[in-house]
Amino acid sequence: MRLVLTALLLAIAVPAIAQPNNKTPAPAPAPATPPPAPKAPENDAATAAASIDSGGEGADVDALRQEYLKLRDELFASRARAAAVASAMYSTKITLKLTYTTGRFYNVRRATVRLDGANVYDDTDGKIADDDAVRFEGYVAPGRHLVTVRIEAAGKDDDRFTTTTETTAVVVAAGAKDLVVAAKASDGGDLPYAWKSKEAGTYDLRIGIDVRSVARPGGGGAGK
Repeated sequence: MRLVLTALLLAIAVPAIAQPNNKTPAPAPAPATPPPAPKAPENDAATAAASIDSGGEGADVDALRQEYLKLRDELFASRARAAAVASAMYSTKITLKLTYTTGRFYNVRRATVRLDGANVYDDTDGKIADDDAVRFEGYVAPGRHLVTVRIEAAGKDDDRFTTTTETTAVVVAAGAKDLVVAAKASDGGDLPYAWKSKEAGTYDLRIGIDVRSVARPGGGGAGK
């Protein structure tokens, strides 16, 4: 019996030992390729110098240099001219005054002054009825300018009655002289008061403008 078992074990073990190994071994990894050697930096200065010295390119650079010098000279001249023009443009001082002389029947709701379309004074507190103070002072170029004054008023006795008037005047600023523009608004209308008794009355809001050219202290010429 022992011999039979031994024979069976040998019969099973021999084929297992004799069976070939079909697995193919994995190939070894290829060696890494070394990085390329760094390129030696070029001499930029030498390259640029060589480009300038070579034939037509040097001529192009010289032409660009001459054009640059020309443009630079023109720029300096333009700046000098601009400075001269600016000095002349802003050589005249303009003073704007506005007052409301008759507030018997109407209160001023709003008063505005525009110079060449730009709003330079805006009063919503009725200040122009208190005094004739300067409302704007600044510098303008000699020549023609537009001054616009607008007055909005409401009746003291009946604020349903409102009236608005606006006037635009041309003023001329003279070189080396200052310009004084004094506007006066007046209202002689009685409509808010008279309407209660007779249902009739008048609106009469108007603006007058006085313009004077004034010689500067120490300057020549008399004021107009």
